[in-house]
This record gives sequence, C-alpha cells and structure tokens, in this order.
Amino acid sequence: MKTRKLQQVGGGTYTVSIPKEWADDHGLEAGMELNLYTHADGSVVVRTTERDGGDLSTARIDVSGTAPALVERALRAAHAVGFETVTLVPEGAFTGAQRRAARSVVRDLVGTDLLVERGEEITVQHLLDASTVSVRQSVVQLQFTALSVHREATAAVVDGEAEDQAERVRERAAEAERLARMVHRHATRSLTSFEELDRLGVSRTELFDYEATARALRRVADEAVRTAEAAERLSTPLPDAVTSTVRETAEDSRALVDEATTAVLDRPDTTAAHAALDRRDGTVATVTAARDALFETSATPFDGAVAGATDGGHTPPAGGTVATAAAVSRVLDTVRRTADCGGAIAEVALQAAVRAADD
Repeated sequence: MKTRKLQQVGGGTYTVSIPKEWADDHGLEAGMELNLYTHADGSVVVRTTERDGGDLSTARIDVSGTAPALVERALRAAHAVGFETVTLVPEGAFTGAQRRAARSVVRDLVGTDLLVERGEEITVQHLLDASTVSVRQSVVQLQFTALSVHREATAAVVDGEAEDQAERVRERAAEAERLARMVHRHATRSLTSFEELDRLGVSRTELFDYEATARALRRVADEAVRTAEAAERLSTPLPDAVTSTVRETAEDSRALVDEATTAVLDRPDTTAAHAALDRRDGTVATVTAARDALFETSATPFDGAVAGATDGGHTPPAGGTVATAAAVSRVLDTVRRTADCGGAIAEVALQAAVRAADD
C-alpha cells in the first residue's frame, strides 16, 4: 500500500499521483485514458478496461455427449458463477431427455427463464435484477423454511405421520435449496463485480456471512429430508421414552439454529454466539448419549433386541425392534448434524461479532 495526498487542480478537479513502478507494472502511460469507478463500500477503482470486473453477461458452453446430467451440471454451474445468459451448444443435437433436464433445472432456479430449447441450442436467462433482491430477507425466508420443514419431519417420526408428511418435506426442502442457490449466486458474482455489491446494498463481509449461513440452513433442510425418510421406515410407533428424546433434542437443535441465524442477521453479539455454541455442545452430547443407549442391553428401550441381533442371537421379524432401533439411530444422527449446522452458523456470528468489535 502507498499513501498519497489528494491535490486540487483548477476550480474543482482533484488528482492523485500513481507510483511509477505501479504504472510500469500495469502498462500505464501518460495520456492514456483510464476508467474510474466508485463503489458503496468506499472504494475508488481505476481500471484500464471499460468494464467493472469480468464479463458476466453471457456464456457459451459446449456440451459433448447425450447424458441429461451434462446439461443439468452445465446450467447449474453457470448459474452459480453468475452469468446472466447461458447458451448450451451440443456436439450434434440435444436429446429429448436433455431438453427435459434443462426445463427441470430452470424450474429449480429462482429468477430464470428458458428462452430457447431446441435440438441445436438451449439458452437460459437470469431475469432477477440484483437491485430488487434483499439477500438478508432471502436468508430470513430460508431460515423459516428450513426450520419449518425440520419441524414437519420430526412430527413424521414422533407422531407416526410419515405417509402424509414425507413428500411435503421433500417439496419444501427443494424451496430451501432454491433460496440457498440464489444467495450463493450473488456471493459468487460479487467476487467478479463490485457493482453486484452496490446493487445488493450490502458489504462483501455481510454477503459472505449470509452465504455461509444460507449454506448451513440448506443442510438443515437436507437433514429434515433424511429424517422423513427414516420415518417412512418405521412400521410401529416409537416407545414413549424414545419419542420424548427425539422430540426434545430436535427442538433443541432447531432452537440453536434459530438463535444462531438471528445472531448473524441482527447486530452480531459475542454473548449470543457463545450461548448458541454452548447449546450446540449440550445438544450433541445428549444425542450421542441417546444413540449409544440404543445399543446397550441394559439401557435400550427395545428389550435387548438390538444386542441379540448383533451378537449372534435371534433376529426379530422384519419390521421388528431392530428395524425400529436402526431408524431411530438415523433420526438421532440427523438431529446431531442439525445441531452441528447451528454451531457452524454460530461460528459465523461469533466471527462477525469479533470483526465488528475491531472496527
């Protein structure tokens, strides 16, 4: 870093000198026309090129092969990078399955539209203007969706409503994924363009705190899907003691995620972040103890069936206590991972609080 004094020339023009070695390194010469940009974070950028950052307006991607996954991966990658218009060109011609894959991807991405879909070309355009987007509000919506879907998945386990709830859990988890992908797109675009930050009205550090939080919330929704899938495997109601443990630890993990996310979205506070991390440690310890108890003959609520089946004893009929214990074990694993997600968000909140205290 170099420091220079701002000089005034004439009636209202200001100048600042550039170190000679900088000019030489970047090929700057006297009389060369330069482009100046100001940004909301206080930056003043001097560029030899006209555009601010890289060109994210269009991308042209060659697709070699007939697998539908090739189209899906290319479109998702280009969307995540931040391109506004993406054109896929096949080696020969796109198959019907590939065109259907393109339509499916567009439905899963917020603010996109399929402009062209034919054998020789697939073109997708992102229509959402960053100036109309609130990343913070998107994370708030994602917070509500992830916690709500997790609550529904837990109910599918403890209330025995898997048949009614499981499909709804999957659909709402897809909503969470769409929101998380949108936040990730804006964060990635900001690496290339200062203008993206100006349009969003957030600082770079805020945006990446939001993106890390959205990523963890998306995992919470994923854990909800796994919980609902475990509930589908239950053929009999859970014992009362197990039901109570699952319900209470799941509630604790959701409260942790909620508190940690609020600590990120509101003014960062070290006390709140530490409290969330302490809750994470307590919840993980409780879940670990409950899971271990499933496989201890003296403590298991499944009448020792698990121990008997694993040490050479008789195996209960299909759908019996071993299957139930295995499903509960999966559910407790998802609760623990949900608590870990809350801890990851709390760590983001703590880092933001430390950074704010140092400003």
